[in-house]
Amino acid sequence: MDEQQTLATYERIARLTGQMLAAAEASQWERLTALEQDCRTLVAPLIGEPERAVPGSAEYRQRQAELLRHILADDARIRALVEPRLTELAALLGATRRKQTLEQAYWAGG
Repeated sequence: MDEQQTLATYERIARLTGQMLAAAEASQWERLTALEQDCRTLVAPLIGEPERAVPGSAEYRQRQAELLRHILADDARIRALVEPRLTELAALLGATRRKQTLEQAYWAGG
């Protein structure tokens, strides 16, 4: 991937993380999950790309840094919104498991 393609990919990721943040703020968890999958698809080629032997141009590095800061800021805000929901879901799952265990114990004894 050349510099232009790489920056275009970072820009698409930045747009997606903005949409993910909006979905998290609106408690649209299914939309957030779908957008996260789209984002993961865009990130995969960047992860597999070998490090450049020669650093990119100054403009490329500056724009890349700006986009990465934006993406990471959105990610931090998304995590702050999602963490309480994950804790709530874990508690619900724990209660459901306890209920199933009790029901099994009563049915086995009866």
